[in-house]
Amino acid sequence: MSREYGRVSIVNLVDLSSRTLEIEPGILKKFIGGAGLAAHLYSEFVKEDVPPLDPASPFIIMTGPFTGTSIMLSGRHGVAGRSPLTGFWGEASVGGNWGRGLRRAGYDGLVVLGKAEKPVYLSINDGKLEFKDASHLWGKDCFETDRLLKNEWGDKIQVCTIGPAGEKMVRFAGVFTDGVHARAAGRCGLGALMGSKNMKAIVVQGQGEIPVGNPDALKESVKELLPTLTGKLKGLSSFGTPGLIVPCEAIGDLPVQNWKRGKWTEGAKKISGQELSERYLKKQFFCFGCPVGCGRTVGGMIDPTLEETGGPEYETLAMLGSNCLIEDLSGILRLNELVNRLGLDSIETGAVVAFSMELFEKGLIGPQELGSLDLRWGNARAAEGLIRMIADREGFGDLLAEGLKVAAERIGGMAPEYAIQTNNMALPAHDPRAYASLALTYPTSNRGPCHCSGFTFWFERASIFPEIGIDKVLDRFESEGKAEMVIKVQDVMSLWENLALCKFSVLGGVQLQDIGKWLKSITGWDLSLEDLIEIGERSFTLKRKLNVGWGISRKNDSLPLRVLTHRVSDGGAGDHLPPFNIMLADYYERRGWSKEGIPEQETLNRLGI
Repeated sequence: MSREYGRVSIVNLVDLSSRTLEIEPGILKKFIGGAGLAAHLYSEFVKEDVPPLDPASPFIIMTGPFTGTSIMLSGRHGVAGRSPLTGFWGEASVGGNWGRGLRRAGYDGLVVLGKAEKPVYLSINDGKLEFKDASHLWGKDCFETDRLLKNEWGDKIQVCTIGPAGEKMVRFAGVFTDGVHARAAGRCGLGALMGSKNMKAIVVQGQGEIPVGNPDALKESVKELLPTLTGKLKGLSSFGTPGLIVPCEAIGDLPVQNWKRGKWTEGAKKISGQELSERYLKKQFFCFGCPVGCGRTVGGMIDPTLEETGGPEYETLAMLGSNCLIEDLSGILRLNELVNRLGLDSIETGAVVAFSMELFEKGLIGPQELGSLDLRWGNARAAEGLIRMIADREGFGDLLAEGLKVAAERIGGMAPEYAIQTNNMALPAHDPRAYASLALTYPTSNRGPCHCSGFTFWFERASIFPEIGIDKVLDRFESEGKAEMVIKVQDVMSLWENLALCKFSVLGGVQLQDIGKWLKSITGWDLSLEDLIEIGERSFTLKRKLNVGWGISRKNDSLPLRVLTHRVSDGGAGDHLPPFNIMLADYYERRGWSKEGIPEQETLNRLGI
């Protein structure tokens, strides 16, 4: 084995230098890798309150020890730092091929400090890191940047880049990989953090060996589980996440018209995964090491000569489709391609467009803000114009680029009622009125409202996880016992973030005992199920501690009133409203946090934080 996991490059953009940091084995065993290790590195490098877009604010990319190995669904990496959107902890996970490329190039992670004097990009080739002039790339969209860099370096490189939105520090800009297939680390605005450093892209290539202590044992263990996983994830393989549109609408989970309605049956059929497959699907997209291929590939809509590009996920179809009452699937595909080119988070963008459509409907904005844009519900072309204004920070788009909460407060009046957000981050496309656990998961997620950081709703829908005590599918409207369930699932999903493993693997039957076997094959560590869960809890709690240092407390752990107090009786959730405050009080107590949401010192001591 050529090297151990834990090799991180510390990059200084002020003097264009770098050095290699080998993470201590004791630290690795406490956090493993991924987002948890990123949080630890942040706390090591930043000892005072540094604003998100300050040059001293680190931009961190981390893989996990599973990334790029023979473990299925392990083609992932994550970006992290202090979120420009929320001001709190930010992290975003992404699939594709770039993470494996970084590891083969000789590193498991990067910590980028400072700000370059002029636009630069990084090239990492078999352990050699170089700083390159990016002036010719500045202003180019994500697809163009990937193409230009491959013209320079060859088609075998992997490119991580921001688009024009990241350059202009739109607060919800993302970080993109895999060229026209547009794998997006979208949430938290970390593309703005990357852009604030005048760093356009990171190119990786190499032939290095990814460290695995016992590759034969690892391959055999993975092989045993493969048939079960592919069988359980057959639906995802057939229709991808867009296949969720119709069933989510049926149970009241799909956001409709800025979260005002519970029913949109005919519209949901028009933008469904089945309709996408019949009319536009070219082929599946497979992240590295994935036998499922939930990614969709479609033809170019903005550029019809583009033979293939990444199709929309469920979240994009929901937030830019049903939430805006856009039922023209070709229009949504065009919007999806646009946000990917410009480098925007499609969830946040869809929420901002829906918010603006409601403002337009209520007469709070008009020609003075929008010019000739007719921002009626369902108008995809007007949505496109607004999105371009946001990415360019042009006129009213400059205000929207700051995020929902900021924009609503500056507009004033009733505008905050229509901004469906928590701490300036939009809710993702699953409704807390349809799943009680989400009402607790969203406000307590360290990165802002997020269904992936908990993934709890799957255990109120169809899945079980006996190793953590979930041995039957739970009642989605029941609040009793949900605090305990949410904590358990958050800790396990925190572990998954550290491993950099796709969370659909849980639905495919991967259990903690499998994780333990695979870690032993790779690192030699012998970790119990309790050890693994505690690693997840430690990482989750460290992020909360960072957030507390930035001012988070009970006052921030909230949900927008529309999803707490407005019934959507026409939909599949009926009149259900989640008893949020009762669940939150139980959650704090079980977490070992104070009534104000602050981790108790005893809890920090127990976890070694």
